[in-house]
Amino acid sequence: MRRSRMKDAKDLKENQSVPNDDMVKSSMQGDDLDASIPFHEHRASAEERLIRSQKHSKEEGGKLTRNVTLLQGVSLIVGVMIGSGIFVTPRYVLLHSGSVGMTLLVWITSGVMATLGALCYCELGTMIQRSGGELTYIQEALGPLPGFLVSWTMVLILKPASVAIITLSFASYAVQPFLKEGNAEPEDLIKLVAAISIIMITTVNCVSSRWAGQMQIIFMIMKLLAIGMIVVIGAARIASGHYENFVSPFKGTNTNVGEIAHAFFSGLWAYDGWNQLNYVTEELQNPHKNLPRGVMIALPLVTICYTLINIAYLSILTPAEMLSSTAVAVAVAEKVHPALVVVMPLFVACSCYGAANGSIFTNGRVVCSAAKEGHMPRYLAAISERFHTPLRAIMFPSFISICMLILGDLGSLLSCFSFVAWIFLGCTFLSLLVLRWKKPHEYRPYKVWIGIPIAMVTISCYLIIAPLIAKPKSSVVAVAFVLSGVPAYFIFVNRNK
Repeated sequence: MRRSRMKDAKDLKENQSVPNDDMVKSSMQGDDLDASIPFHEHRASAEERLIRSQKHSKEEGGKLTRNVTLLQGVSLIVGVMIGSGIFVTPRYVLLHSGSVGMTLLVWITSGVMATLGALCYCELGTMIQRSGGELTYIQEALGPLPGFLVSWTMVLILKPASVAIITLSFASYAVQPFLKEGNAEPEDLIKLVAAISIIMITTVNCVSSRWAGQMQIIFMIMKLLAIGMIVVIGAARIASGHYENFVSPFKGTNTNVGEIAHAFFSGLWAYDGWNQLNYVTEELQNPHKNLPRGVMIALPLVTICYTLINIAYLSILTPAEMLSSTAVAVAVAEKVHPALVVVMPLFVACSCYGAANGSIFTNGRVVCSAAKEGHMPRYLAAISERFHTPLRAIMFPSFISICMLILGDLGSLLSCFSFVAWIFLGCTFLSLLVLRWKKPHEYRPYKVWIGIPIAMVTISCYLIIAPLIAKPKSSVVAVAFVLSGVPAYFIFVNRNK
């Protein structure tokens, strides 16, 4: 009888459903459970965590997957940085610097500054492996209110306005080969083409982040081909003896400190986008290695490209011709060969399209992070179970961009808020120093030399103060909008917490 009862008890135990041992072991290792806890308690707690994880996954509607490779990360940085800027802004750098030598020095120095800033972001991104960029780091170091003000301004103004301007540049260059000589650009048609391009890019990003990444690689190659073509033409010109613009390179250099600062503003604007990979940290494969690698590949590559293309510009055009041109790359095409007049605008249009694709890709992650933090409506943080992309978070800023296209006057809007971006960048560099003090023993896979963030905070202070002095009215308007987020925080965010 006793043996029979023991056999029945054994059969009953074997028939009970228990969690898979491999799953339990994985859960134990992943959560660093204390070794002194008995195994059956480990298994019970693992089962509870599994249930909570499944519940959380259903509530969120899926999760982001790590499918952004190192190559796609590099193409994201390069693709956003190389937009229309390098084909337009060189004239402004030359205008404010005053000489060929100083112009090249500004381009190289701006690249070094962008690289130093990106290295600071590498430490933050590898330590805090969450998407969102500035809003995530500032909230972690300086508190929830500053983090909300970043979300408030970036989501509602800075990010959508940037996409709208990039797509307008794309549309302008895309229609240019089809216009008859002397005809004015049709404003309504350009806005329509820009709106259609936003819808197309948004659709691709909603359906597949992998497709968006592959598209980014294609457009990066096209950008580099366009730059390479101009550089080869310039090298041929120099080899044939056309280097007269480089004989006395620093002759006529502007000695006004304010003018030199404006030259750096123009140069740094062309380098804008070096922080894009930090917005998608959650989707980057092996982020503690690929984030620094991506930065150290992309930033020197862009700096070399920008320096070489400016040397090429100045070997083909005289400084006077460069200053009189609204689109330097097109002026180069007109001077070299008539066939390039058709090809070059299309190359620039592709460059702008790639920059818009990268911006929309990262914009969705910023909105998603803001929604997860409670800064935006929670439903924006939902991840599509089918596509594994933040559909609503991608569509929301794109909708604002299209509205901005309809309203117009984007140039003055972005000019008004340009220095606000440097406030956020400066606060991010400061956040690195604050986290070094608050969390000195936190594991940092990548650690930058302390002098670099100190230098970047100092540079940011200058780039914030200079516009306040030069354009106090527009700067005050921008600051007023940022501060309008304070009552919104206490009414909608803090009260719900």
